[in-house]
Amino acid sequence: MTAESILVVDDDRTICKVLELQLSHLGYNVIGSARTANEAIRMVRTHEPDLVLMDINLGRGGDGINTAELIRKEYSVPVVYVTAYADEETLERAKKTLPFGYVNKPIRNTDLRTAVALAINQAERVEEEAATYHGSDTAWHMQFSASADGEINRLTQSERAALRQSGHELLEELLPADHGRLIQNCVNARREQLITTRTGQRTYSWEYRPVNRGKSVRIRVTDITAHAQMVSDNVQQATLSEALDHLATGVIFVNENLKIFHSNEAAEQILAKGSELLIRDGLLCCRTADRTAHLQRQVLQGSSSTFSMERGGELPPLHLLVSPLHSHRENYGRNLPISIVYIFESAKNSQRIEDVIRSLYNLSPKEARIAAKLVLNPELKDAAQAMGITYNTARTHLKRIYAKTNVNRLSALVHMIVTGPVGLLIHATE
Repeated sequence: MTAESILVVDDDRTICKVLELQLSHLGYNVIGSARTANEAIRMVRTHEPDLVLMDINLGRGGDGINTAELIRKEYSVPVVYVTAYADEETLERAKKTLPFGYVNKPIRNTDLRTAVALAINQAERVEEEAATYHGSDTAWHMQFSASADGEINRLTQSERAALRQSGHELLEELLPADHGRLIQNCVNARREQLITTRTGQRTYSWEYRPVNRGKSVRIRVTDITAHAQMVSDNVQQATLSEALDHLATGVIFVNENLKIFHSNEAAEQILAKGSELLIRDGLLCCRTADRTAHLQRQVLQGSSSTFSMERGGELPPLHLLVSPLHSHRENYGRNLPISIVYIFESAKNSQRIEDVIRSLYNLSPKEARIAAKLVLNPELKDAAQAMGITYNTARTHLKRIYAKTNVNRLSALVHMIVTGPVGLLIHATE
């Protein structure tokens, strides 16, 4: 059986050496010692120890209690305090960090042996209780680290306990097939990568997060089987229904990375033309990087927005309406669609669109003309210029349109029109 690994943190070099010798004689694997808070955090991040022995007072090297709190929150590594300072105020601060024990200086071998053994045993029990069995209401999860080349760092005691709760002995049985590519993308782009996988009857969500300035990656895997099943049922009813394909307006469901979850037939027809919008590796992209970035910003901002793209040649402009489903922050680690992108092309016969809009919404001729132009190009100043009226006059007409259609935003107005009967007319007049 592999010996538990321990990191010693103390600003006194002599005490570090003594503790290293004592721990080695007790059969533990001492990965080294740190004399400052920054060095301790770096070694925890690099070596992932099973336990940290932390001196409360690191002198000029930092505050041991604050360092222990950070290690517990960021890396889930248990801490035992080693200190000569036992005043009430210090103990109260230390207690708030939920330590796994205390050892007072001068350190006796029996005290050290007892404190370390109890701490490791307690850590194992905590992990076993926290790692939920399949079929329970709470999602199972675990965290571990990998180097920039994709090699998995040695699992800590708590990580091995969590892995066993998943029903697997080897982490390789769970890793995504494109684990290497996810690591590379995470390191190169220095941003998190999200993916959902299926192993047997279970569905897992994976988060790859760069740490240590991109030199390593922190990975979190969560069992989302129950949630995925519920979402799958909802998505099948809401997005994969035959009704979407009957819409003449293009409809695409995307997440914060512009990954496409579903697109209807009208959207696929527009994307097939490959002029400005296209699909790359399952992602919705624009022809240029700056336009793709603009589209992603519209998705991330969490509110409805519209914009247009000229396509050149004989192709009419392309108009996009981005409508949020929920915040991208709520989607962290879930890898679900957060926005709907509605796509439509300008019609050639705007008079027919005006007539339909006027009839449907009881608008005046000028109001119908403005509404039609906004459908074809959702920019009020452009509509005003095309009609030869001032921007303020156009705003007055728009307010009347809002009152008659019971909406209060331009994006909502465009959404209501293009997803209704006018949507059919837009494509019928091409």
